[in-house]
Amino acid sequence: MLASNPIKTYPASKSFIAAFRDWVRHRQLISQCRHRLEACDSNEIVRIAHDVGLSPHDLREMAKLGPDAAQQLLDRMAVLHLDADLLAKSEPSTMRDMQRLCSSCVAKKRCQRELSLTPDDPMWRHYCPNADTLDILQSESAKTS
Repeated sequence: MLASNPIKTYPASKSFIAAFRDWVRHRQLISQCRHRLEACDSNEIVRIAHDVGLSPHDLREMAKLGPDAAQQLLDRMAVLHLDADLLAKSEPSTMRDMQRLCSSCVAKKRCQRELSLTPDDPMWRHYCPNADTLDILQSESAKTS
């Protein structure tokens, strides 16, 4: 009778592999966004940029960052009980500006870490480029509630 020789698995290696797989998928998605925009002629880029309220330069920069570049804003709004969809419908330019600021923020990793570990800690107000706007939106929301 042969002795069983089970393969040992390590949770850390599984999480590393999953994280690497997610990173590769994310990079592929960013690459697809960039290539789709590069396939457009300059007139089409100007039209798209105008439609979404950005300059052609800002549109290209946003495409380089990928579709989830402002995810922290949506997460922060959820923690603050602010409706991102409602804001996008009622104040589209405000939402676009906030997304643009979040997308290009230099504290994204810190923000993501704090959102996952201590979402209610007010420390985010010290580095978030949208802190003032989010505070105003939260106070306006409290007035209408």
